[in-house]
Amino acid sequence: MNSITETLANLSWQAVLVIVVVLAAIRLALMRLEGRWAASIGEIAESLAIAMGLVFFVVRPFFVQAFFIPSPSMVPTLLIHDHLLVNKTVYRLRDPRPGDVVVFKAPEWALELRSTYENGGGQTDYIKRCIGVPGDEIYVRGGYIVAGGEVFTKPRLRYYYNASQLKIEPDGLYVDGERVSEVDIAQKLGISGKIEYHPGCVFRNGRPLNEPYIYEDPDYNYPVVQPDPEDRGSAFSVMNLERSEKAGKLKIIKDGGPLRIKLMPGQFFMMGDNRNQSSDSRYWGPLDRRNVVGRALVMFWPINRVGLVR
Repeated sequence: MNSITETLANLSWQAVLVIVVVLAAIRLALMRLEGRWAASIGEIAESLAIAMGLVFFVVRPFFVQAFFIPSPSMVPTLLIHDHLLVNKTVYRLRDPRPGDVVVFKAPEWALELRSTYENGGGQTDYIKRCIGVPGDEIYVRGGYIVAGGEVFTKPRLRYYYNASQLKIEPDGLYVDGERVSEVDIAQKLGISGKIEYHPGCVFRNGRPLNEPYIYEDPDYNYPVVQPDPEDRGSAFSVMNLERSEKAGKLKIIKDGGPLRIKLMPGQFFMMGDNRNQSSDSRYWGPLDRRNVVGRALVMFWPINRVGLVR
């Protein structure tokens, strides 16, 4: 079912045009034949041709489009192979707002990044959450704990905890959804003394965002002006930060406060809800308004996940 719906959702207009022409030709050919079977098949072909023409040449380009999730970058909000309907009208009337889940054409630098690290290929439509809009100031601080007077960043903690999910909350460290006792942390890290928890957080205009939908708190800081050897994509992030500033997409603010970026007109900051497994604006820079396709509206497949996208 997944492969069929994905194929149909991503048919090119040329392929659809060929199918519609073939169906119309079948209808015309069968009109010359007598018999109930010929009339029935001809009517089915005609209905399919009209339906496909309306969906692919009217509804999809201007109103609603089906979209499937090809990667884990939006976990837990969206899972791989979730199928969505995308509202393509809303952003003709207004700009994306913080919190919107947005489908957009992948920026050139995003495709360049994927070509470098993932051998290219795959989707050219991306889906992420809008975090910042023109005029917003954005920065990210990675999570860490202080134990026995020593700082343990999240990348460092991952050496001690082999887990699919590692999340710092104000009340403790959670490994695969389970809170780890302070006794266990002390034993793992080989330390003693008080433990302080500092969750990673995204800041917009100086205020931390409340984001209950994310899979993990961030492992990283953004922006940075020097590559992080523990983050293989950080060299790309630093390069595109500089390119974005030169292109007038953002301004790097260095005023004695936190190092941060300010978004210029027509630029949006996009991030995946799976913060530590997402190729997003921290790597390839802000999103141009012209790349926006639409807002994720509703999941329609699989059946057990049908509902509004929030």
